[in-house]
Amino acid sequence: MEKRGALKICILAAVVCWLIPCGVLPSGAAESRGEAAVHKELEKEIGMPVLNGDLWEKMTHDDKVAFVWGFFTVVSIEDYLVDKYPQLKTENFAAKVTEASRKKPKTANEVVALIDGYYQANPDEIEKPVVAVLWDDMIKPNIATGIAGRPLKP
Repeated sequence: MEKRGALKICILAAVVCWLIPCGVLPSGAAESRGEAAVHKELEKEIGMPVLNGDLWEKMTHDDKVAFVWGFFTVVSIEDYLVDKYPQLKTENFAAKVTEASRKKPKTANEVVALIDGYYQANPDEIEKPVVAVLWDDMIKPNIATGIAGRPLKP
């Protein structure tokens, strides 16, 4: 995969795929329609598959690092803009990623290893979106409250 194309895909995927794991969809929407249906809806909307373990395992290490880099680049841009324009400050997904990252910083290779390890330890969850793995295993354990100050679900 061409590096530029991979980076564009990774950034777009990172921006879009956070909808499900972070509760941005209305409460119960993913459960009532089924996560698979929500994934298909997202795939149709963005014109590409939601990055899950099956796709992740087919990627090269460089492509995985590009995804992680793109993911955190989007968050860094949001963080920069909030610092520059305080009126943009909200308890959104990017703010939660920043909060978790400041508490427990990781390199791109450490994040790739975390995701690889998750899918190796949980082969039955290969369809789980990569961003859901990040949320559950890296972000959620290192934040005080959820998106928009909502309580974190166990």
